[in-house]
Amino acid sequence: MNKSFIALAVASVVAFPASAVEVYRDGDTSFSVGGRLAVRAEHTKSVGNEDSTNKLINSSSRINFGFTHGLVNDWVAGAKAEWGYNPVANGDQEFGNRLGNIYFAHDDAGLITVGKQWSVYYDVTGWTDVFWVYGGTASGTYDGRDEGGAAGGDGGVSGTGRADEAITYRNQFGPVKVGVQYQFENGSSTGDREYGLQGSVIYDIEQVGLSLGGTYGQTKYKGEEDDKVWSLAALYDNNNIYAAAQYGQYENHISFSNTYLAEKAKGYELIGAYTIQDMYQVYGGYNSVTDDNSDAELTYGLIGAAWVPANIVIALELKLGTKAKDNNGVDTGADQYALLARYNF
Repeated sequence: MNKSFIALAVASVVAFPASAVEVYRDGDTSFSVGGRLAVRAEHTKSVGNEDSTNKLINSSSRINFGFTHGLVNDWVAGAKAEWGYNPVANGDQEFGNRLGNIYFAHDDAGLITVGKQWSVYYDVTGWTDVFWVYGGTASGTYDGRDEGGAAGGDGGVSGTGRADEAITYRNQFGPVKVGVQYQFENGSSTGDREYGLQGSVIYDIEQVGLSLGGTYGQTKYKGEEDDKVWSLAALYDNNNIYAAAQYGQYENHISFSNTYLAEKAKGYELIGAYTIQDMYQVYGGYNSVTDDNSDAELTYGLIGAAWVPANIVIALELKLGTKAKDNNGVDTGADQYALLARYNF
């Protein structure tokens, strides 16, 4: 099977980047285990009546299992299951579902994936979601209708992040990658979804390490205006330099709080990173999403440095100039400093 297409399959059903160890292979059948354990010491500055805090917290630890089996005529079938867990929790451990899907891949016919998975929207917006600790809050990926508002969620309800109840098709034609997505109906506390549609197109110029992408999504909810998102992005990844920019506009999608959904909003994300000797990294970036019809805003800058030998990541990341305003203009944003320790297995 085409190696680039295998990479495409992994990226679409696990995450990017993904690490896994093959623990069993018998002919055309394999089983792999991957994931990471990650914690961070985090200082949050005081704001308003809130005191500063110093905490040791989970930083998106997870474990995943992958299965593949070779079929006839060069088809490959696979399944991925991934759960998040909290390694610093006290008491009973709680696991949360991150991914669960089945896929069928062929180097000519393409990739079909069914279940909870990374969206085709994220095929484009994921280029700027590569900070070690923060980021990913202005592209419409996670900051949509999910419970938690602008502070959290996995983008599953509207299908912009780890899409719930989704079926996708991806393929590559020379330098052009395409993806389409359909979400089935489901109800939640943030909306009664009838269906969702998405599409993405990416053009790769491999000679210079440049990629250009665009994506559009629309989700139909009962008794509400449609949730609409679109985003454009550019990526340069060459000669130890990684630089990406994203801009998007969002209708009835961005939730700046648990009670306020913006009719129209726009956002952008930037990142630039330089890696030395495949081990040391310095980087910086910016996230900003604003409401067109109120004072609601989530904006901050990021700078950091990381040491990444083999499967280890040690990173210091600073979140600065933070503004987190609700629709009345009340700002509760606080700068944060984090020291991350992570082991990929």
